[in-house]
Amino acid sequence: MSVELGVVIVAGGASTRMGGVDKIFAPLGGRSVLLHTVDVFQNSPLVGPIVLVLSDSNILEGQRLVDSLGESKVVMVLTGGLRRQDSARFGVEYLSQMENPPSFIAIHDGPRPFVDEALIGRGYAAAQKSGGAVPGIAVTDTIKVVSDGHVVADTPVRDTLRAVQTPQIFERELISRAHAEISSDVTDDAMMVEMIGGDVVVFEGSTDNIKITTPQDLIAAERILATRQPFGSSGSSGDERLRWGTGFDGHALKPGSGLRLGGVDIGFDHSLEGHSDGDVLLHAISSALLGAAKLGDLGTHFPSSSPKWSGVDSATILGECHDKVRNAGWGVDYVDATIVAQRPRLSTHLGRMMERIAQILGTETERINVKVTSTDHVGAIGQGEGIAAQAVATLRILA
Repeated sequence: MSVELGVVIVAGGASTRMGGVDKIFAPLGGRSVLLHTVDVFQNSPLVGPIVLVLSDSNILEGQRLVDSLGESKVVMVLTGGLRRQDSARFGVEYLSQMENPPSFIAIHDGPRPFVDEALIGRGYAAAQKSGGAVPGIAVTDTIKVVSDGHVVADTPVRDTLRAVQTPQIFERELISRAHAEISSDVTDDAMMVEMIGGDVVVFEGSTDNIKITTPQDLIAAERILATRQPFGSSGSSGDERLRWGTGFDGHALKPGSGLRLGGVDIGFDHSLEGHSDGDVLLHAISSALLGAAKLGDLGTHFPSSSPKWSGVDSATILGECHDKVRNAGWGVDYVDATIVAQRPRLSTHLGRMMERIAQILGTETERINVKVTSTDHVGAIGQGEGIAAQAVATLRILA
């Protein structure tokens, strides 16, 4: 299958049935529902460009999720419309206007985190033959058609019924025409294609491919996840569920009060130079976290050329690194760090530093260790001209 497949992930709903919880960013096995969904398409060799369509209130969070992926197939995060079909249309239009638009487009519900490669492959193959294809599963219950007065009007033959899911996959020109010609309310994208005379075939769906709509669905999703192989694990040794990363940073001291180290303020007549607040300890830990999760380096995510990070509290940087790590499927297991400084004396401040770092990372102080050493007056640090820090972070995969 050599024809490129673009994907529109629609997640612009209001989550009105989730009891105040936003379903697409609800935690599922330690990662957001939406990240589970995006990851499947991101890792599929069949998939080309991806467009996320979110509610206006979730645009920033969606962009942060995309940024955490590093190299990503997501080409755009769009604000959705009033109706689901409007949101899908925005995504289809964006892909269609690309310089090299995909020949086929899959439209998928963001709150369906258990789409898998086999499902995508079956749908793509079916759509290439027919022009349009939707996944469906056999209906096991008897279905009744009822009147406004709740009187049974018909009992369809169960063998002819299918409960339809997503991704729904179509030739780009076909789904573009359907969205252009049909403005009345529809229940799915396939219905529009049917209304303009297009053929839509049903391919085998998956009972795991549930759509999270209520808190009960989220509980069911946790059960499904528990029966699956943990994300990122090949099923061999437990050691594959752990990763280690190292980080280092150092800055010169300059005259001026306001030394910030380990996220706490320390009374001293010098401060650290730096594009942000110069907190070498938090920078070293941030770098270690990114390295352990294979997310590149600190400068890539927080470039010193960007005014956005000028003078920023490094606790913000560490917090964002922690979010990126969690979105990649990892949790902090342990952090060990060493401050290298000849002056000032820091031993009395280590407890506060560990408490602050644990607070930023949302973990216990028992998982954080910070110590201090000097170079016995050797080198620039030994002469009191600067401070450095190094850190080792251990990450554990989130089941």
